[in-house]
Amino acid sequence: MNVKDKENPSGGQAEAKTEKKQTEKTQGMRFRNHISIIAEQTGGLLIALLIVLVPSLLENIDELMESGLEFMDGKWLLVNLGLILFFLAVIALQFAVWSKTYISLQDNAVVIERNTLNKKKNTIGIRNISNINTEQNLFEMLLGTCKVKLDTNSRSTADSTDVRIVLKKAEALAFKQEVTRRIRDAESGAGKGFSAQQAAAGAPGETLREAGMTPAGDAAETEDYDVRSDLADILQHGLFSVNILSVAVIILGIAGAVGTVFRIVGSPDAAQTLIGAASGVLVAALIVASALWDTVKDFVRYYDFRAKRRGDKIYIRYGFFKKVEYTVPVDKIQALRLKQSFVARLGKRYMAEIVNVGMGDDNDEKNSFLILYSTEAKLNERLTALLPEFLDAAGAAVERQPSSVWAAWSVPALIYTVIVAACAAVCASAMPEYALWAAAGAAALEFCLAAGMILKYLTDGSLAGNDFLKLAKGYFARTYLIVRYRKIQYVCFSRNPLAKACGIRKGEIHLLASSANTSHSIPYFKGNGEEIIKEGMLR
Repeated sequence: MNVKDKENPSGGQAEAKTEKKQTEKTQGMRFRNHISIIAEQTGGLLIALLIVLVPSLLENIDELMESGLEFMDGKWLLVNLGLILFFLAVIALQFAVWSKTYISLQDNAVVIERNTLNKKKNTIGIRNISNINTEQNLFEMLLGTCKVKLDTNSRSTADSTDVRIVLKKAEALAFKQEVTRRIRDAESGAGKGFSAQQAAAGAPGETLREAGMTPAGDAAETEDYDVRSDLADILQHGLFSVNILSVAVIILGIAGAVGTVFRIVGSPDAAQTLIGAASGVLVAALIVASALWDTVKDFVRYYDFRAKRRGDKIYIRYGFFKKVEYTVPVDKIQALRLKQSFVARLGKRYMAEIVNVGMGDDNDEKNSFLILYSTEAKLNERLTALLPEFLDAAGAAVERQPSSVWAAWSVPALIYTVIVAACAAVCASAMPEYALWAAAGAAALEFCLAAGMILKYLTDGSLAGNDFLKLAKGYFARTYLIVRYRKIQYVCFSRNPLAKACGIRKGEIHLLASSANTSHSIPYFKGNGEEIIKEGMLR
């Protein structure tokens, strides 16, 4: 016993009791999600109701101001009562589901039981878990809760998180460390349970430290990371992530708002006009706000970005309003993606993402970041620390499509031209007064086709190396995909008659990932690339 325990034995006993309680919760005992999950699940519905009601109220605000509270009579009263009863029914249903849903760790499986009228029992084998991650949004930060997200190696559920569990933060970390330990034991063949004596001896803390996390009260912030981005890195990433289309929407929205203000000020009945236009102004403000957020989100989303490699796992954490922590097994990584936005391509900056099941599969987390936008030298330096297995392939140059690809493209381009010309001719004959506009539209579409083909020819390419396949695609932006042959689920090749005559072909590979990342096209290539890919898949 150390000096602190001698001075305050009751405090030591309390701490041991707390650790024992948290360990027991992960040892076969059934437990429920934190009750705050009800608020999280119904909060979106409440916001949706407000979005529907508020514009309608603003649109009729002049009538409401004249009638006072009379609008609550008749149909308005029934509508409001109906909405309130509907919302209360949803909350009651969510409460019933929460009270009858239990989670437990049993041997080598995570079990989720729902004992409602429609009973359901979901058993997830420890060996099948590909990722166990944690997430904490602003609401959870205020309540001191944390979300644990489990994903499995399953194509059928690759587009969403398989299991979400909301617990108090200390309990969430204890649950994560226990599942992580069991995954490691399953992979090594140990498969032994975790005893209360081991917990009392301090093993949970050691396991958490190995995973790059520490129990509540430990000094987690002192953990060293191989990559830690400062404010300058975040600002640089945000700058090179800017969406040009969103910037255009913001400019047009602000210009439109300014024009509306001038029209309202010049109106003889400015006050009445302002009230009547409130709904339209609100909608326009929401569009501009959405575009503005799309422009600046990367400045705040990846605040305090950190990443490190420990053994066969990569640990990533970032976030300001939503704190996210990922634990990614290296052998579960299907591919590495290097991206350049149009701005980044001009500035010769690159960012890296990983493709796997369990990271970036949710609708609100489409990006699975590994390295933020940086120079090529900095990218290689960080890849060396985090994912050296892909370093050589990242620096390899792809081969541009052969010039004979223009012959292969001529057939679909000709079909496209015939369809555009036919549509323009029909429009001109049906509406002669718009014949000039129809011709201009057809010319614009043909110009877009020619520009797209030129940009695609200059950007696309591929490289079939010894162990990796590297693909390059894009128009203004450019994306590189690097995949190990053994991670390709299957591949298919095709070519039209002109491509066959030119001795070139294209293909498509399929990976175990979300639907957005499962299939990737191989640009036209010439040579023995098909044989190299097939042989690599069989090795």
